[in-house]
Parts: sequence; structure tokens; C-alpha cells
Amino acid sequence: MKNPMNKNLFSPTIAGYLFVVISALSFASNNAFAVIGYRGGSTPLSLLTFRSLFALIALTLIIKSIGAPISLPTRQRNIALGLGILNALLSLALMSSFAHAPIGLAVLVFYLFPILTGVSASALGQEKLTKSLIFGLIGCFIGLLLTIEINLEKEVLFGLVLAGIAAFLMTAINLISARVLNTGNVWSVTLHIHISATILLILITIITTDFSLPVTTSGWGGVWGAAIFYTVAITAYFAAIARIGAIRSGLVMNLEPVGSIVLGFVWLSQILTLRQLIGAAIVICTVSALKWFEQSSK
Repeated sequence: MKNPMNKNLFSPTIAGYLFVVISALSFASNNAFAVIGYRGGSTPLSLLTFRSLFALIALTLIIKSIGAPISLPTRQRNIALGLGILNALLSLALMSSFAHAPIGLAVLVFYLFPILTGVSASALGQEKLTKSLIFGLIGCFIGLLLTIEINLEKEVLFGLVLAGIAAFLMTAINLISARVLNTGNVWSVTLHIHISATILLILITIITTDFSLPVTTSGWGGVWGAAIFYTVAITAYFAAIARIGAIRSGLVMNLEPVGSIVLGFVWLSQILTLRQLIGAAIVICTVSALKWFEQSSK
């Protein structure tokens, strides 16, 4: 006699939520390991180039092992390659922000991109400006006022500006993807994104001669940790989307800024004030509520 508990325990929905939690926490771990790599002598560009090349090789092996097609129609391939350029610039801005600001604050600013995407889509006439989006804007604004204190150092503010640039680039990627990219083969799309991103990062590295390897054991651990956890995060996220869809997966991904704040405190001794923690909670809850309302309205 089969135990119904086992069927529920390993249901696609539960497995999907488990995968997206693993993805969110792996992205947060990638962020923390990146800072460890910087402290060991690596630069953001060097670490990012290494990470992108590692992910490209890993994705190729994964796609071949599961038998998914690699090729894309010409139009979708060109769009994916173009998105890879934006993704490389996004990653460079975000990963560079960790060298100047606490990862919790930087990721929090970056995670404003769902709000920015909604506002931009409304401005472009793709979607209507809903009440939930307006309340989301107000909530995030209040949260950021509490989080970004006036007496922050210039270096920290510079890091948050970089995170903001990354948020705008992510918004552009979302708008372009939603409008012109239509394919069920997300594995191949992501592979092509990493192809152009890796090539661009390598070219930037060669032109700027900015390639600094870690000089400490912990630094090498940070570089390898960032690469491995980033690849795990991507793979787990795809597995989650296949089981519970992109909307519910995106909702749970709000665990990443929470994980980044916790890991920043535990691993890196990056302490946020009570006011900043309250502001972070408001932003995270606001973005989560907005995504929940969007899901409920569909």
C-alpha cells in the first residue's frame, strides 16, 4: 500500500518551491562569496569573467545531459545574444556594488526592478498603472528613506548607485524579453545570453587588462564559491519555473535580499542598523505583496 504522504512530499509544486528557495539562497551565497573574493585580491571584473565562463561551461554540460536543444531560431538567437550584452553590464554593475556597499543594501536596491518594470511598462503603454503598483511605489520609497541614511559614506552611496544602475538594466531586460522573446526553451536562451556575456566580459578584461587573481586561500574560495553558487542558483531557478511557473518563482526569489542581509552579517560582519532593517523589511514586503497581487489578478 502506497503512503499518500510520500506523494505529497515529492509533488511537483513542493519540489518547485524547494528549488526556488535553493536558488534564492544560492544567489545570496554568490553575493557573499564575491565579497570574500574581493577581500582576497580579486576585482569584480575578474571574478565576474571567471564566474560567467564557469556558468557557460556548466550550462552547456547540463543542456547536453538533459537532451535539451541548443540551437534557436535566428531572430530569437540574436535577441538572446543582445540580452547577454545587457546582462553582462548588469552583472558588472551589481557585482561591483558589493565592493563599495553592504551586500544587503545593494541587493535591496537592485530588487526594486519589479517596481521599475511595472512603472516602465505603464509608461510605454504595455500595462495599466494599477493601484497596487502605486502603493508599491509609495511603500518602496518609504522603505528606502529608512534604509539609505543621509550620513552614509560616499563610497557606500556609490555602491548603491551601481546597484540602482543594475536595477534599471534588469528592467530593460525584462521589458525586451516580455515584448520580443517568445520561446519555451529557456535553457537555450540562457545559454546564448551567457555566450555573448562571457565574450564581452573577456574582451573588457583584455582591453582594460583588469585581471587580478586572488592572493589568498580565502580569496580563491570566494571566487570558486561565487561561480559554483551562481550556477546552482540558475539551474535551481529553471527547475522551479518548470514546476511552479515564473510568477510564483519570482515571488519566492525575494528571499535573496533577506539571505544577503543575513549572510552579510554572519560571514562578512556587515551590520545594518535597526532603522535600515525596518526599511529593508518594508521594501521586501512591498515587492512581495505587489507580485502576489499581480498573480492573483491573472
